[in-house]
Amino acid sequence: MDLSVIRRLSSWSLKLFISTAAIWYIVSKLQNSVVGLELQAFSFSSFSIIHLTALGSLVLVVMAVNWGIEVLKWKWLVETQFSIRWTTAVKGVLSGVTVGVFSPNRIGEFIGRILALSPERRVKASLLAFVNGLSQTMATVTFGVGGMIFLLSRIGEQALGILPTLIFQVVLFLFFLTTLFLYLRIELFSTILLKIKFLKKYKRHLDVFSEIPSAMLHQLYLLSLFRFSTFLAQYLIVFYLLLESTDWWAIGGASALTLFSTTLVPFLPVPEILLRESMALSYFQLFDVDLAMVTYAVLFVWTINVAIPALIGACVLFTYRIFKPR
Repeated sequence: MDLSVIRRLSSWSLKLFISTAAIWYIVSKLQNSVVGLELQAFSFSSFSIIHLTALGSLVLVVMAVNWGIEVLKWKWLVETQFSIRWTTAVKGVLSGVTVGVFSPNRIGEFIGRILALSPERRVKASLLAFVNGLSQTMATVTFGVGGMIFLLSRIGEQALGILPTLIFQVVLFLFFLTTLFLYLRIELFSTILLKIKFLKKYKRHLDVFSEIPSAMLHQLYLLSLFRFSTFLAQYLIVFYLLLESTDWWAIGGASALTLFSTTLVPFLPVPEILLRESMALSYFQLFDVDLAMVTYAVLFVWTINVAIPALIGACVLFTYRIFKPR
């Protein structure tokens, strides 16, 4: 069989598998939540149609801003190594969501991103995707540590005592400073990895860590903080619709901790949505809120922020020529 035919069949098979897996996972998750959606509709009875439409539109706008920031981050970072068109950056981010949606904690997201690029650029792009993910993780740590310190200030004294609470808060702050220092000194990754003998032959690729300008790392971090704020905004809007609680500091802190804890366990073989739901329930149960509505809120935000972009990305995948240089 001709090599070009093999490449074409392999490419279509891979794209079909990824798209089918993503669509199956999204549809099965939504089907299992039909009862929850009925309960949500009941809880909306105190809102007017105009009110609901305005808030729903706001959630969609925030979603667009969220992924727009991610496209900007990805394009800026990739262009430290080679040029990339806006359309390629957008397609890479969307197909990354598609691959990541059915993998534990979306760890397969980088695969979708590099598929948008020509084969000779994919190794460096994989390392850049790691850096990009690290910047978002750093933003999550920032908000998560803040949320944990806030939680300790609310319940720590009663549960642990004044001194242990203060010690935990100081340790958390030092943890934040340490992770921030390591992120800003990402060139150390090149130094450490190149000490491993069999990795020395990949020096031209691993040098990517030392070639990223310090100013770029700062920009990625700031954009990631802004992007995380959009995550929180989505949760707060949805919780405003579903919950009667007025303790918005507690709700914001619990939302930040949910995202933070999900990031801390990236290698558990558990789909992201299930992990987020379990984490959210563990934090929100500390406050006087309806836990059923918390589950539905997490599902709704996931649907808007992940499922919809993933479905779009499933279509984008079929525009790639995976096994042939472009």
